[in-house]
Parts: sequence; structure tokens; C-alpha cells
Amino acid sequence: MNPTTGHPLDRIPGSPTDTRSPNLNPGFRPGFTILLVSVLFLLSACRRADPPAVGDPASDPGLDPAVRAHIQRLVAAAKAQPRDATVRAHLGIALAANGLWKEARSGFQATAVLDPDEPLAPMYAAAALQELSDGPGSLREFRELAQRFPGFAPIWYRVGEASLRAGELQPAEQAFTTLTRLAPKESRGALGLAEIHFRRGEANQALPLAEQALRLDPGSKPAFYLLGQILRSLGRTNEARLAIAAGTGEARQPMSDPWAEAAPEQVRLLPGVFQQAEAMSALGRPEGAAALLERIRPFHPNHPGLLNQLGVALNRSGQPQKTLALLDPLSAADPKAAALRITRSHAHAQLGNQEAALSEAREAIHLAPRLAQSHLALANAHLAAEQDSEALLALEEASRCDPANAEILLEAATIRWRNLHEGAPAVALLNKALEIQPALVPALRLLAEIQAATGDSRGSQRSMDVLRWLAAQSGERTP
Repeated sequence: MNPTTGHPLDRIPGSPTDTRSPNLNPGFRPGFTILLVSVLFLLSACRRADPPAVGDPASDPGLDPAVRAHIQRLVAAAKAQPRDATVRAHLGIALAANGLWKEARSGFQATAVLDPDEPLAPMYAAAALQELSDGPGSLREFRELAQRFPGFAPIWYRVGEASLRAGELQPAEQAFTTLTRLAPKESRGALGLAEIHFRRGEANQALPLAEQALRLDPGSKPAFYLLGQILRSLGRTNEARLAIAAGTGEARQPMSDPWAEAAPEQVRLLPGVFQQAEAMSALGRPEGAAALLERIRPFHPNHPGLLNQLGVALNRSGQPQKTLALLDPLSAADPKAAALRITRSHAHAQLGNQEAALSEAREAIHLAPRLAQSHLALANAHLAAEQDSEALLALEEASRCDPANAEILLEAATIRWRNLHEGAPAVALLNKALEIQPALVPALRLLAEIQAATGDSRGSQRSMDVLRWLAAQSGERTP
């Protein structure tokens, strides 16, 4: 020991060999210093980085005015609340819903920075790459996200579907298998696995999976179409023909999620608005279609297509007076617009204005003689006037203009049977319709009814068998 300091003789205070902290200040407290340094470190670590900048895609002069106004409002909200991930997500969804995928990707990436625990933001950023024709890039990002969020079912669907597009069946199989485990009631898992087996030439393994997909989502056109392809490869041609017919006309849609469900409300681009309005009307919501079109109308006050679509929606919602008030000035300004004549004819027919309905339809035929809708308007006007024979003649002309339209033949058959009690001509029309669309359920039901009523029990049984088969594939109750 050093007799002066009390330190060991081999240690010099303050030297590199002195492992103790020197007390240079008698009032110094080491614990307090450590606490102070820790607090300063935590304060430094907690300093939030600046939020991602908010772009302004609405400055593009080529934007649709309704889209521009909507995006400007959302951009302003995002700038007012730059750290709010929900507000930024709304902006990204709106950009995507209106086809601005490059800008949408930036919005989704910003949302992912603001809320790193939200898997939808980076998933849609990757989906934007897919829309921008960068399939490999989107697949790479989807796979990375699946590792980050292994319990999030929609990302496994995206991995599976993107892998299928790339022809990578093994990763696709792993993804769809995971999807079926995470979301056993989601039909897309079984459908994806069915397609993988079918592509490998394993039709027998694919068949029960396609049938399972239909049970999970009765009436799914993509599932019916794949089922038809599988049945055809197994030599079951009659069933294949029915299934393919039932599945024609609808592309596969991605697995639903909260953002996808919110997207339709953000659509402002006219083609998308028209499509959405038509879908609403098909679902029995013409009032909603009319409200949607009215919302866009101030941005396109003189757009004839928009105004005519609004007139159609008003007719379907039982407001023909509003249709005429809307379209009469437009038709006067453009008397050669056949579409306006057709819509006005339907409005007059609803109001019982028989001569006006017939006149408008005939003028539409004069302006557009090869347009099936012109002749359908005339048929509708004759039916409103209880002129069945004349209506049938108009339907024949409509069918000649659109020979692949089975619905026109079904309408003619219905008039033949319900109004004129002509069984044989009605059956002939229905058979022709079913040649075009073998799985047209209303035609099959009417055919079975006529066959039973006219004593053709075997024919009725065959029609019922087809209906039962279609119902069974969808897991529906047998008619």
C-alpha cells in the first residue's frame, strides 16, 4: 500500500491501470451522473424524426376535375396532420382507387413509416409495383412482408397469387397452404391449391379442392371456371360445359381487407364511377347509384354520358319524372343522341306515356339501327302498351343485333309462355338461349316449368338435374 494515498503500490491514481473511478470532486455523486446521462440518451432517442413529406399529385393539370378536388382535400388533411397514419392511408387508397399507382405507392410507403405495425400499408405499396408492371419487384416485397407478418392472411394470398403469375408453383403452394390454415373459410386458398394441382396435371387432386372453393364461395365464377377446366381434362364434358359457362365473365378479385372495402368510396374517375353505379344497380341499389352519380355531376355538369347514366339510375329507382327533367334539355340540344332517346323512352313507358315511349324508341332505331338497346326500348314500350306480338318482333330484331345475348331470348320465351301460353315456341327460344349460356339458371327453371306443364316429364327431369348439379357445386339448397 502507498502510505500516503492508501492505493496499492502498483496502481497510480488516474492512470490506465486504475480501475476505480477517481473522486475528483468531494461533492460529486456518480449515481446522479449516470441517471442524468441516461435521461439525456432517452430524450435523444425519443426525438421523432420528421414525418414523410406529403406530395401533391393533384397539381397535374391532366387530372379529372373530380379526382383533383378529392385528392386536394386529402392532401390538405395529410399536411394538416402529417403524423397521422390513418389520414395518410386514406390518401394512398384514394390515389390507388383512381389509377394513380405511382403516387399511391409513395403514400403507402409513408403510411408504413408512420405506422410500422400496419401490414396493409407495405402490402399495398407492393401491390402498386404489380400495377406498375414490376411483377418481380412486387413478389419480392410480398415475400419479405410474409416473413415480417407471418400471421396476416391477406399477404399470403398475395404471395400465392404473385407466385402463380410467375410460374413458381412450389412457393405458391406453400403460400396457399398457409392461407388455408390462417383463414380456413377463405375460398381463395383452396382455389389456389386447385390451380396448382391442375397445372401439374394432377386433375384428380385438383377436383375436390375446386369443389371446396365453390362450397366456401357459392356461385364464384373463377371457381366454376377452373372446375370446368378440371372436369374437361377428366373427360366429363357435359359437366365441364356447364361449369365453364357458369364461370365465364368475371376475373379473379384479390382477397378482401378493410382497405379494399373502403376503396370504392374513393373512386372519382368517370369509368370507375360508371362501373360502380352499374354494380350498385345490379345489387338492387339504384338509389345508391343515382346518389353516386349526383356526387360527381358538379364536376361534369354537361357530360352527356354521365347525365344519361344518371337518367338510367333514376329510371331504375322509380323516378322517371326526374329522368325526363334531366334529359329533355340535353336531348333538345343533341337530337341525334340515340342513348338519350332510349333512356327517355323507358321513362315515358314507366309513366304510361305510351305514344311518347314508342316515338322515342323508334327515333333511337332510326339513329342507331344496329344497336340492340334501341330495339329493346321499342319492345319495352310495346309491352307497356300490352302489345305482345309487336314486342316479340322488336326482341327478334334485338337478338339479330346481339346474337350472343341469351337474356334477350329468355325475355322472348317468357312473353311466349306467360302472356301468350305458347309452349313450343318458348321451349325453342329457351333451348337456343341455353346453347349460348348453358348455365343460365332462370332459363333452366322456366324450361323445366314449361316441360312439366306440357307433359314432357323426361325433359323436365333433365332440366332439374342440371339445376341440381349447379346448386350442388355451389353448396346451395337443391331447387
